[in-house]
Amino acid sequence: MGSGSKVGVVNVFDLPFEDWSIRDSTTEEMAELLNHGGVTLAEALHIKDKLLDVVSNHTEAAAHMLRKRWNNALENHVERSLDESVEYRNLIALMPEHVPAALDAYQGSFSQHDPKLADQAIRAHGVLLAEGQVLFHGGYWPTNEQSFVTSRPFSTSFCPQVALRNAEWKGKAYDAGRVDLMVVRVNEPTTKAFVYRREGDHGNEKEVVFANGARLSRVRETRIADATVTKADSRYQSQQKVVPAYVIEVEVS
Repeated sequence: MGSGSKVGVVNVFDLPFEDWSIRDSTTEEMAELLNHGGVTLAEALHIKDKLLDVVSNHTEAAAHMLRKRWNNALENHVERSLDESVEYRNLIALMPEHVPAALDAYQGSFSQHDPKLADQAIRAHGVLLAEGQVLFHGGYWPTNEQSFVTSRPFSTSFCPQVALRNAEWKGKAYDAGRVDLMVVRVNEPTTKAFVYRREGDHGNEKEVVFANGARLSRVRETRIADATVTKADSRYQSQQKVVPAYVIEVEVS
């Protein structure tokens, strides 16, 4: 579809994300906001209090998520950045209007999809991402490997919160004994990727999936925090344990 087209870097932290604590507005503050702030009543009920953190790049975002574990304000920042990104709109314009059936199945029923058909669809409809594009992947890095080549589609997201939930999904981090949140930077791209639109049942995942054969190379690993992870046992009771959480900086080609 757009194999020869030029794509740009989509940087969701072009504008840094500011993480604020929030408190209830006083009556005077609420009146001021409603009269001069251009906000709704619901927005005027709360006000920013203290600046807790500033995130200006993807590595800082991954570390922030591992420390905080949940931050919907950061995810909202990513979505606003995508809404305002010309590079993102150009990238989406290169994708087919309707998601190919094999990639719809890949995203919607992961356990039932055909990875070979998904790979073929990525190669047919995907593009080479721009040098320096950065995405997130939540999963488990084989700790004794410095690099490896993928043998199935490799899923990433523009959002670190989405990637972190994937790392924890169905007890993956519990079984691995660690949480790995990867910051994935495109370097000398040779593997096509398909960018999902943000409409539909899974649009919130802000997903980009690479075809088979992507080479992943670990650049740096940094332990950030300890994390409590869970897994449901055979009786659907939740088991918990504390494991180390790492940011792993990765190059993909």
